[in-house]
Amino acid sequence: MIWRIEFSSAKFLPTLPEACQANPGAYGFELALWLAQGLCRQGVITGYPNGEDWGWCLEYEPADGPSFMIGCRSACQAGAGYLDAAVGWSVFIRERLSLERRIRNVCHQAELEALGKHIVDLLRTEQIEPGQIAS
Repeated sequence: MIWRIEFSSAKFLPTLPEACQANPGAYGFELALWLAQGLCRQGVITGYPNGEDWGWCLEYEPADGPSFMIGCRSACQAGAGYLDAAVGWSVFIRERLSLERRIRNVCHQAELEALGKHIVDLLRTEQIEPGQIAS
């Protein structure tokens, strides 16, 4: 299962130049770091942001439950992050399933949606209203 939200904001624009990004227009470190810090304040402890070709991700692996990957990426053209204007963002959550759980078709929809609610609540504290939520 994948949970996804999309929204626009100028809050998470990149601070380092385009050449420092994973790929041109692949922003998301600032959003991922902000999410990691905000989730931590809510008691949801993730890892530090990890870079990917498409953006940035956080690993959420509680000791007593399923593990998830939270992906953060921009939805804009290269260079758009430096225009001091809102850009599109996408945040997704995907459960990391072991082979055994995939074979048995075990998923943790309630936990996935609870994690998504934490993210939506954090965005709303910044007056950012998600435009589209899908699971």
